[in-house]
Formats: sequence, structure tokens, C-alpha cells
Amino acid sequence: MLSMGPVQAGARAMATAVGLVRIPALVLASVLGLAVVLTACDSQPDPTAAGSAGGNHATRAKSAADGGDPDMVTAFSNSHGLVDLKFKITQRPAVGEPVDIELALTPAVELERLFARFQAGDGLQIISGAETERFDHPATGVPLKHKVTVTAKQDGIFSVNAVVLVDSAKESVARNYSFPLIAGQGLAETPETSSATASSVADAKPAATQP
Repeated sequence: MLSMGPVQAGARAMATAVGLVRIPALVLASVLGLAVVLTACDSQPDPTAAGSAGGNHATRAKSAADGGDPDMVTAFSNSHGLVDLKFKITQRPAVGEPVDIELALTPAVELERLFARFQAGDGLQIISGAETERFDHPATGVPLKHKVTVTAKQDGIFSVNAVVLVDSAKESVARNYSFPLIAGQGLAETPETSSATASSVADAKPAATQP
């Protein structure tokens, strides 16, 4: 049980300090009591910190146990539900140098067959891995690993497209996926853009004053 002696003494000290301003003793005691409660709450350990750390560790452990990679990113697609496609670029792509793209195709439902074909946009060339093997009766929820090696011919932002063909007991469908790849310095300034910029700067300069 808390003693009210220190609280009352603090109230009297605060009342003396404020001088001409009168503060009701009940209000002052309530403020001091609230300060005591908040101090006691701050001294207690925060259980959410340990819970959050434990949750993140459990999530990463589950991903590793399932054969997934927590650093992979989901590819863009307008349709979902059959196959989840994720990718990871192993290093920063440089112009003229091959770079590996790690892929994981995870069936979300029971399938009879799965096959994927990859295509590169203009300025990007696929060196190897343009097609996956044909997976028969792939396990649901288990990632199927594949690797595509590409080489950029110039600086820019390119796209890698995938067509995933699946057969199920009900239907045979194709799903389209895509993801970006930035090579070198990314988007380089085109000559047209440079000329337009120079022209704009010249037009913005004031005309010289004639003597």
C-alpha cells in the first residue's frame, strides 16, 4: 500500500511554489498520483518487444522450413490463385555482364502439371533458363526453384515476362507475370531530351541589352 505522506508533501511544495495562483488540493493530489502511476508503468518491461521479435523469427523460420526465401519479391500479375511467382536478383546488373535471377513458383492449389516460359524485353537478352522443366503433380505450397540468366545490352529499366502454363483437374490455363530489372545507371538521358532541355534553358535566358 502506497503512503500518502510523499504525495501530500509534494502537493504542499507545489502550492507554495505557485504563490498567488490557487490550485485545489484535490486536483493537485490527482495530478501527482497520476505521475506516480505513469512512472510505475514505465518501469515495467514491454511484453510486445519480445513478442514482435519472436514473431519475426518464427515467420522467417517457417519460410526457411517451407523452402522459401524471405528476400524474394512477388512478381506482378493481374490474376492470382493458381501459382505464386517470386524472384530475387542476386546482384546489381551491369551492362554486358550476365546476372542470375532466382525464381520460385509455388502452386497454390493441386495441379497436374506446371510449366513456365520467360521472355526479356528490348535491350535485355536471356542467356539461359528461358524455360522451366515440366513439373508433374507438383506439391501444393512447395516452391519450385528455377534460375534465369540475363545480360543487359545497355543502361535502362527492362522487364522480364513469364507465361506460366498449368493443368488442373478442371482446366488448363496460362497466367502472365512480369517484374522489372534495372541495369547500369537505369534510364539514360536520350538525345531528344538533352536537346529539349538545352533549348528550354536558352529560351529562359534574358536577351542581352543593346548599348
